[in-house]
Amino acid sequence: MKITFQQIVREILLVGAIALLASPLSIFAHGGEDHGDQKPKTTTTTAGTVSRTAQLGDFEIMLKHSPLEPDATTTGRLFITKFATNEPVGDANPTLEIESATGAVTEIPVEKTDAVGSYIARIPALPEGTYTIRTEATAGGKTSTATFSGVEIAHQEAAVETSSSSWSQTVLMVMLFLVALALFGGLSYFARQVFKNKPLEEESVSA
Repeated sequence: MKITFQQIVREILLVGAIALLASPLSIFAHGGEDHGDQKPKTTTTTAGTVSRTAQLGDFEIMLKHSPLEPDATTTGRLFITKFATNEPVGDANPTLEIESATGAVTEIPVEKTDAVGSYIARIPALPEGTYTIRTEATAGGKTSTATFSGVEIAHQEAAVETSSSSWSQTVLMVMLFLVALALFGGLSYFARQVFKNKPLEEESVSA
């Protein structure tokens, strides 16, 4: 069966369209994943405050603190509220602990404040590394535990450098996507011109 030039162009356009549709999905998929309400979440404000939130049954627990520096104590705030109404819970009796990559567990002292459902958490001085924070709360005779993994204790300059590197990678990926989009547009224009004109004549080349 004879394959015409127009059929070849159509196949190229189809492959290009599939590649372009797959590229943005692979680039941006990690930013929009929905893991459900049960998975602990960590956010950082522009001012640098870190908020770690988790749902424990009918309750929500939030741990807020500044970036953790090596060998320096950090004072954070712990809040426990009802998940549905955001009403403070005063009898949850929370506890906190932090575990290093080697398995060493250190207790984080928790002090109750005058405000209902609000506590002071004094995170001890620890070496640089990656840690896991666990919080346990008891309410209504039931004890629940939430785990925050990937807690980084690092110098602030290093954290800023890592963030800048991640941003640079994102910009590079977006630029590559735009280049691919421009190439696809040029190929589409070329194909339209071919379809408008008569088929290309074959030229014979003598040796």
